[in-house]
Amino acid sequence: MQQATNPSIRRRLLVSLISTIVVLWLISAYFVYLAAYHEVEEIYDATLAQESRILATLMLHEVEEDNEARMNLHKIVQELGEDFVNRSFALKHFIDEFMADESEKDYLTMVPRERETGHRYEAKLAFLIKGTNGRTYLRSNLPATFNTFTEGYNNQTVDGKLWRMYGLKEPTGQFQVQIGELMSVRQETVSEIVFNSLWPIIISLPMIGLIIWIVVGSGLKPLHTIADKVEHRDPKSLESISTQNVPREVVPMVTSLNSLFYRVQRVLENERRFTADAAHELRTPIAALKTLAQAKSLADEGNGHSKFLDQVIRGVDRATHLLEQLLMLARMDSQSLEHSHVEDVDLHGETINVLAALGSLALAKDIELAYEGIERPVMLRSYKPGIQILLRNIIDNAIRYTPKKGEVCVKLEEHNSTIKLIVTDTGPGIPEENQQGLYQRFRRGEDTNIQGSGLGLSIVKRIVDLHHATIEMENRNDRSGLNISVIFSRHFA
Repeated sequence: MQQATNPSIRRRLLVSLISTIVVLWLISAYFVYLAAYHEVEEIYDATLAQESRILATLMLHEVEEDNEARMNLHKIVQELGEDFVNRSFALKHFIDEFMADESEKDYLTMVPRERETGHRYEAKLAFLIKGTNGRTYLRSNLPATFNTFTEGYNNQTVDGKLWRMYGLKEPTGQFQVQIGELMSVRQETVSEIVFNSLWPIIISLPMIGLIIWIVVGSGLKPLHTIADKVEHRDPKSLESISTQNVPREVVPMVTSLNSLFYRVQRVLENERRFTADAAHELRTPIAALKTLAQAKSLADEGNGHSKFLDQVIRGVDRATHLLEQLLMLARMDSQSLEHSHVEDVDLHGETINVLAALGSLALAKDIELAYEGIERPVMLRSYKPGIQILLRNIIDNAIRYTPKKGEVCVKLEEHNSTIKLIVTDTGPGIPEENQQGLYQRFRRGEDTNIQGSGLGLSIVKRIVDLHHATIEMENRNDRSGLNISVIFSRHFA
């Protein structure tokens, strides 16, 4: 759950890089749009001007031909005379038709557009050629009308639509040309240019994200490698991590870890050295104090001082036991089960030996000390001194906390690839909420009248951890008492 809530470097880089790419892409799209719009404006405006000049040139040719034809026809009428023209009905009709005032009619008429064969942009282009005398020479076959003439470029709104216009006055002053196109044509063109330029980027964006995800994952691989090294190393292994083939960006982190390992190792060594040295230094004066107290007790026998001296001797015994436990704990803390320490140990034989050694302690309290289970050698790959200390501490605790005339039973069981050691007593038991705390150093049960140092179970827990075993503690269901089970794996090493 913790990992799910922690921020991810890969996700952060992916989001940052994709966001940056998208922002840059949008900025690029904006400038591409401006550039495309400007170029389209230039091209379309140039096209409008060119088309207006072409139309003006063509229309000027038509008007000049028309004027020349009228002048020639007028000369013919003068040469023939009006009487001759009037006598010829057909000639008279032709001349009247040709010379008639048709200012109300267009000089030329566009061929009707066939929508099926025309271009879709055709309906968005319009033009008007109008003479200075008010006559319309040519207009596009569109309903749009341009009533206002403005020379040069301008924008006009006609029937609710925006048009881009270009107005041209014919140099001779006979007519003027207006040509325009809907602004939507330009918008469509710009949109097409921008989209066609940027759609490859849009389509490739998921691919870019996938590539970034893979590349970032590859770049973070050294971090995962170092994390695996730290995670799978033995808790007691404080050797430095090699910086060989480690990326420069990761070297400071590895260096800091190595510095931390070194400082922790120094602290642990100082603690172990202090514990061992202090215990060793105290053993001699305490032993001397006990000897003096015993000698004094024998010398003063019958003088009433024996009770006081017995208390002194018991206090010295407790201090001696504490020192022995401290020395044992220091040795266990400094141990790591290397292959050179591991051997085949007969767990059954060691259990019987410890029971025999503690028999006098059980006999002194009239406690029935029994063994049940396997009656043959049970070989276990383990650290022999550690197994002996574990058995002694668990059984010794059971005897100490079991009242007089109680029972302590030790049992060995085999289950497939595991071996289970069970120690059962008839003592007061331990409340469940206090059981885990007893594995801590100097934590004792509720009965403080029992002699002890509070280190026995912490030493047992350390030995259990060294053997990659598990320890379980539970109160008995049938009566008061405690069950302690240690489960070993045959192949832990």
